[in-house]
Amino acid sequence: MVADYSRIILKLQDFLNNYLKISGASNFLVGVSGGLDSAAVLTICALSKPINTYALIMPTKFSNKKNLDDALKLCKKLDVRYKIIDIEPILQSFKNQISDDLSKMRIGNLAARVRMCLLYDYSASINALVIGTSNKSERMLGYGTIYGDMAYALNPIGELFKTEIFELAKFLNIDDSIINKAPSADLWENQSDEADIGYSYNQIDMVLKEICLNKNKEDLRKIFDEQLVDTVFSRMRANEFKLKMPPIADLNIN
Repeated sequence: MVADYSRIILKLQDFLNNYLKISGASNFLVGVSGGLDSAAVLTICALSKPINTYALIMPTKFSNKKNLDDALKLCKKLDVRYKIIDIEPILQSFKNQISDDLSKMRIGNLAARVRMCLLYDYSASINALVIGTSNKSERMLGYGTIYGDMAYALNPIGELFKTEIFELAKFLNIDDSIINKAPSADLWENQSDEADIGYSYNQIDMVLKEICLNKNKEDLRKIFDEQLVDTVFSRMRANEFKLKMPPIADLNIN
């Protein structure tokens, strides 16, 4: 069944506009990478508030030039105001203070958190809300950096699976150069989301959608590849904490 993306877009616009009004903020701010999710979010924000939408582009030395070109092209196409900050010097200053031999994952987490720091700082200067770009597939798997790309004021696409974002992007007339590229957070050279996870989003989303219908692990292992199912459940269990507020000690004494 194909989703009614015209209605979904209108609903997301209402969500963004209503929250903006209630918040007292004036603008939307999106971190734009040249990837699919941020492209969809920026486009929806621009449709909602064309003169109140801003983009921040934050490449590193590992960033694919094609992604930077796509990000710039999108901002110009939507006629939104944008700013580019090369975060490599900031990352290097962190690395210089850390004596450990940093793994790719740690470098990636540092990059994600630096970007979110800059987004929130810039948002304060323009009275903007930081808009999230994490889709439902990423959220369920916990595939993201806590207090990095998973930190935002609100998220319009958090209930859309990655495979649905591809369809949404086509409906929004986002350029094929963005839609057809391999999903990547661009955190290190040649980084690929699907390679990190070990499966394509088509495979992952089939399992996640069944989980949302309350199918249990053992039943799903009879339908799908057992290792795929085990990987999905393992990631969900290990990263569940990322979707919750930190626990606070209860000091009530009876």
